[in-house]
Amino acid sequence: MRLLIFLMLSFFSHALFSQVQDSSIIQSEKVSLKKKLTEVVVTGQLSQVNAKDAIHKIRVINNKILTSGIFNDLSNVLEKELNVRISQDNILGSSISMQGISGQNVKILINEIPVIGRMNGNIDLSQINLSNIERIEIVEGPMSTIYGSDALGGTINIITKQVSANTKVINTYYESIGKYNCDLLLTNKKENSSSSYSFGRKYFNGWNKNQEFQLIPTNELADTNRLKTWKPKEQFFHKITYNLKSNNVSVNNYFETFYEKITNLGKPREPYYETAFDEYFHTYRTNIGTDINIQNNMQKIRILLAYNKYDRTKETFYTDLTDLSRILVQDQSMQDTSCFDLLMSKIMLSRSDKENLNYQIGLDFQKQSAKGQRINNKYQDQADYAFFSIFEYKLNNLFSVRPSFRLIHNTKYKAPIIPALNILHSNKKYQIRFSYSKGFRAPNLKELYLDFVDINHNIVGNKLLSAEKSNNYSLNTSIENKIFGAKSYTNFSLFYNDISNKIDLTSSTDNSEQYSYFNVDKYITKGMSASTKISLNKIEMNFGISYTGRFNELYTSIDSPEFSYSLDYNLSSFISLGSKMKVNIFYKNTGKMPVFVEENNNLIEVFSEQYSLFDISINRRLYNDIIILSIGAKNLFDVTSIRKYKADNSVHSSSNNSLVGYGRTFFTSLKFNL
Repeated sequence: MRLLIFLMLSFFSHALFSQVQDSSIIQSEKVSLKKKLTEVVVTGQLSQVNAKDAIHKIRVINNKILTSGIFNDLSNVLEKELNVRISQDNILGSSISMQGISGQNVKILINEIPVIGRMNGNIDLSQINLSNIERIEIVEGPMSTIYGSDALGGTINIITKQVSANTKVINTYYESIGKYNCDLLLTNKKENSSSSYSFGRKYFNGWNKNQEFQLIPTNELADTNRLKTWKPKEQFFHKITYNLKSNNVSVNNYFETFYEKITNLGKPREPYYETAFDEYFHTYRTNIGTDINIQNNMQKIRILLAYNKYDRTKETFYTDLTDLSRILVQDQSMQDTSCFDLLMSKIMLSRSDKENLNYQIGLDFQKQSAKGQRINNKYQDQADYAFFSIFEYKLNNLFSVRPSFRLIHNTKYKAPIIPALNILHSNKKYQIRFSYSKGFRAPNLKELYLDFVDINHNIVGNKLLSAEKSNNYSLNTSIENKIFGAKSYTNFSLFYNDISNKIDLTSSTDNSEQYSYFNVDKYITKGMSASTKISLNKIEMNFGISYTGRFNELYTSIDSPEFSYSLDYNLSSFISLGSKMKVNIFYKNTGKMPVFVEENNNLIEVFSEQYSLFDISINRRLYNDIIILSIGAKNLFDVTSIRKYKADNSVHSSSNNSLVGYGRTFFTSLKFNL
């Protein structure tokens, strides 16, 4: 049935765009450095504003970074950002932490619509494609008054491109570890309507350290070499949009599907090594929605309607390695299908006429449900009904104050009133921002009811969890200046997060190999970050450093400090060589992170090893910008994993190495603007 729908949509889309005309889409990539310093943002704002005028500090990952040719998915981009750490799991994918707070507290949005499908509390960032993305906006700290649950640690809003012309774009990508990607984008622009169709396939052949280079994947022997550290993965994505605009009304509709298959081939079984158990993980995403905007000179009504569905299926086969025949294993514990969906509606009334007082009021409804054999009682649901209000008052030309609050009715947990206060002091040279935000997060359905058990994981839900509550304080200063003819833009930030009842994954007290979710009474993170952007002629340099402290719940023990700290820093550079060539450089050092743990009834200090990632690419425009060629290298320091070791530099016996990357790789891509 899914295949039939997929083929019908593909046929419909082909017919719809049969008259698309040729044009170029490169204008957005030629925006001057001056304009880049005043990029517009929308996340958490009453209307579209310049980033430096936003009352929140919003970090923008712009089109210049996204078109460097290096990044293929959201995890690739975010791993180079300050105050962000990415961790890898070869089955569950990549996950995130921000300001020392884990990914279940980070809200991922696409055009302000939540992304669902959390495994082990995290969204797999490698499933979020960057095709046709305009920019990514990041707000650190709670945004619960606007976006509700999951927004305690931060909010990441992915903004897609608007159709502005008739285009035909083809992207191809090859990476030396066995990655082969291709995607297609067609857009059609008319006077009062626009539409787009995109389709793509990503294929990864799996990777082991020291494996031989292969330009094209070939069949491999059915021996121990079939085991891969990084599992083979194949992804398909498909999206259709149709937008209407008439006078003061615009309606933006979309429908998209995503499919992923991860192959985990098992080790040949003794004594004759002729059989193996093989696992296959299938992920299906279906998203459909509409964004309605009604606007006059003073007021705007925005209505968001969305339905998101996430299915994950696990299949285990008994494989005969002599003839590669296979039989589905009948043991139900080795098979699984779990289904999650989100029904969302949100309506906002805003007044933003640049007078002293602007406001936004809104209603937000979200209902999530889960069903499957491993869900308690095979079905569970949870709903949020919320009213929120924001007032932004401009005291004078220098000061703006923004109080906001959210009233929540959760069907499973009693929610408090969620307030926030933002203050902005701004002039032409600098901005000072102060904010206080309260956060609330009810446990999600997976933390409460899902049992995730396989050969690599043994995680069970806990229906006795309490809701998380938090208080966040932050201070940010931004200064724009000129140094020896170069424009500089400097940021300095301080943050403090205090979370009670934080939900964490910990080994069970009666089974050390089984993990479950528990509430931690007290969890605090605090830290600072500083960054500078310098632009001179055709060169842009970015430097940043962050220092993050995490509360140590064992600090009352002897010789155990209250906080453990980690230091990260990054650098990026964009160099234009004439009008047709650009060099892009990205570097980040992720510092060692100390953790205090109990081992054999003794308190020991364990460090995760520091590591550095260094990527470089060159973009070259050819044939009147019809073709853009990108070549480059990733992970030039050849980092594959990091170890955990004790303070005496001996390896921590109860911990394995953590995966980081595939090692040093080389890539090339071709983009055709037809």
